[in-house]
Amino acid sequence: MGHIQKIILLVVIVPLALFPGGVISYVLLFENLAFETTMWIPVGMTILGICSLVFHFKTRNFYRLLKQQAILPKVEPLFWVLNISYGVVYIVMSLYLIYLLNQLDTWKEYAVVLVFVIPLLIMGIWTLLEAYYLNRLIHVHNFANRHSEIDDIKGDAM
Repeated sequence: MGHIQKIILLVVIVPLALFPGGVISYVLLFENLAFETTMWIPVGMTILGICSLVFHFKTRNFYRLLKQQAILPKVEPLFWVLNISYGVVYIVMSLYLIYLLNQLDTWKEYAVVLVFVIPLLIMGIWTLLEAYYLNRLIHVHNFANRHSEIDDIKGDAM
């Protein structure tokens, strides 16, 4: 089940990661606007999304390896931090947009913003929960491997 979740995350992260940077690129190239400091936010979201994509790509086989009791490859802590940052940024962005919903006048605008906000919130929460779950599984796997190594050293006491 975890492997399927990882594949779904890989597929969903691609458009969500590239969309903010794509919008900024479109605005800069075709609308001929000047680059403003607030445009760093979507650029940063895209960079974090790409790092999260790399993290999920590197950890895509972890669930299979956990079942086989194989040695897990090491993922750099920087990618863990950037993946968690990606989830936090999407949660904060969606909560900020929910806060801004108070200023909308019509239900149609409200519905349009909710259609955009709900996937952001779900993606942020899902990314954080998956990172937490994967970290817990890695700790359990390492603990079990250490115990089996100790049992191999001891041998049978009977």
